[in-house]
Amino acid sequence: MFQLSTLLFLSAVVFALVGCGKSTDKARAELAQMNLPYTDNAFIDAARSGNSAAVTLFIDAGMDPDKVKTSEGVTPLVMATIANQADTVKALIAKGADVNVRDKFQGTALMNAAWQGNVEIAQLLLDKDADVNAKSESGITALMFAASANRPEIVKALLEKRAEVDAKDEHGWTSMMRAALKGYTECVIALLDKGADVNAQAEGGETVLISAAEAGHTETVKVLLERGADVNAQDKGSKTALMKAAEKGHIDIARALLEKGADPDVRDKNGKTASELAISQSRIDVAELLRKVGSAK
Repeated sequence: MFQLSTLLFLSAVVFALVGCGKSTDKARAELAQMNLPYTDNAFIDAARSGNSAAVTLFIDAGMDPDKVKTSEGVTPLVMATIANQADTVKALIAKGADVNVRDKFQGTALMNAAWQGNVEIAQLLLDKDADVNAKSESGITALMFAASANRPEIVKALLEKRAEVDAKDEHGWTSMMRAALKGYTECVIALLDKGADVNAQAEGGETVLISAAEAGHTETVKVLLERGADVNAQDKGSKTALMKAAEKGHIDIARALLEKGADPDVRDKNGKTASELAISQSRIDVAELLRKVGSAK
């Protein structure tokens, strides 16, 4: 009885090994029939073009999806993500591709999906426990990429997976600072709703409000003010959001800041007030607004 069981077990092992060998040979033969050479570049190209059948064959033929890389360290999974090939991403994940593999710059597939705005791929990666707080070489997270590219749906998905809302890059910039700088108000609101620090400061002292005011994003500025942004915060040059708006001639923003208590008499490190900065840049309408406010005091 023991000998029979052993014989059956060994037969099964041999059968499995032979079967694996045939599977590998068969996969290579099918690649050849498709005029695809068994090379790393061909594997990467298949991922880029969304040839899921070929991608599967490359892996069946013996290629490791996490070791095949371009000169910049891009794996087939990352390449498929960059090319928005959702079905190929699915195929690679099904074949065991590491969703957290890094490229030469420490970028991940999730970061690329966030930047591209591909919700389907981002969700596929998140469902496989992609690291939401991984940072690139310069400290940028997937959430920062999504906020920078105005991808509110992905911002929300990342936050639901506990992405660190106030993580900072190498220059101290948060996801909300990036969104506010570009006037992506929906992203700003999504971040605020998850507790983002409305008064966080970057290395240069820039706050979310100062960045939005300088860039001229009126609606974003109004949201930030309603959510408690410090209207008189100063950067390292001692400039306030009002000064930045005055210099750039953003009169609607200047008015909104004044209505929320911005101090027009504050001076920057060069001793200039918002009114003087407006005049220096020929922003006459803003200077007149500030003069009237000063006269009414």
